[in-house]
Amino acid sequence: MSGNPIRYDSKVIALNALSDRGYELVLDRAGMPFQAGKEIMLHGAEPTDDRQYSIASGEQDEHLHLLFRHIPEGALTPQLVTWKPGDACAFTGPFGSFLLRDFLAPIVFIATGTGIAPAVSFAKTYEGLEMTVLHGVRVDDDLMGRALFENGDYHPCVTQQEDSAFFKGRVTAKLQELSLPEDAHYYLCGANDMILEVRGLLKGKGVGDDCIFSEAYYFW
Repeated sequence: MSGNPIRYDSKVIALNALSDRGYELVLDRAGMPFQAGKEIMLHGAEPTDDRQYSIASGEQDEHLHLLFRHIPEGALTPQLVTWKPGDACAFTGPFGSFLLRDFLAPIVFIATGTGIAPAVSFAKTYEGLEMTVLHGVRVDDDLMGRALFENGDYHPCVTQQEDSAFFKGRVTAKLQELSLPEDAHYYLCGANDMILEVRGLLKGKGVGDDCIFSEAYYFW
């Protein structure tokens, strides 16, 4: 799939609250083809409001699903939480290079927050895909996509909920507990500080740069 990203006129299908500040936005796909792991630029009221979101849909899904966290002081998410089914919107895409490189290599996906979106897209697109997933969140309700992964090698990491039944701590702490295949490919998506720390941990274990792929999320 090549060529320049295209601007599409779309509409809102649904806005689903997943947690106190976590949402799933469902949009009319408007005929846009994409590969799992790609992203779009969602347009706000002003050009300076535009923000990028990874697609959390399978390649053959009818609609586009986007995951976001409401940032009250942000530029776009305060607009998104007011959108209603039928509202007109627009996006440009697809673009990005955060794609699965080698289906024969063991896959380890490490995410924080809504950085789980590409893993959701991978799981929905490639039936039977085996992935080790580490997902770091504040509270249990922030574990977006949990139903897709919990029957596999899934490691939720919760930092701010004392009564959580899951691992209490950051993904970096959980990563150091796990025994992972030497030939694995690592996909990191989420907060930049997590990506830098995990990359350092992996390199310390002898994982080469050619086996680590990352996409940072910036909450602004």
